[in-house]
Amino acid sequence: RVKQLLFTLNDLETEELKTFQWYLKNGMEGFPCIPKSHLENSNRPDTVDKMVQQYGQDGAAEITQLILKKMRHNQQAEALRTKHSENKAGEIMFTF
Repeated sequence: RVKQLLFTLNDLETEELKTFQWYLKNGMEGFPCIPKSHLENSNRPDTVDKMVQQYGQDGAAEITQLILKKMRHNQQAEALRTKHSENKAGEIMFTF
């Protein structure tokens, strides 16, 4: 699942990544902000790591979808939601 988050952020251009990180720094509905100092000079893998540390894997996927929608990247948000749901279903099936 973390790889899917990185794959999603890799699709963002540099300025779009800055906008994405701005949302993380300022917090989103139900998600605390990540301190600005933690995201300063962060590349895509660093950003994913910090989101997972702050929100857990599921929370990181959820906030990524919310931010992508705010940025009007609805197709990417939907693709991430679908992939994340498939991965969760696979994990549940695997545990039985």
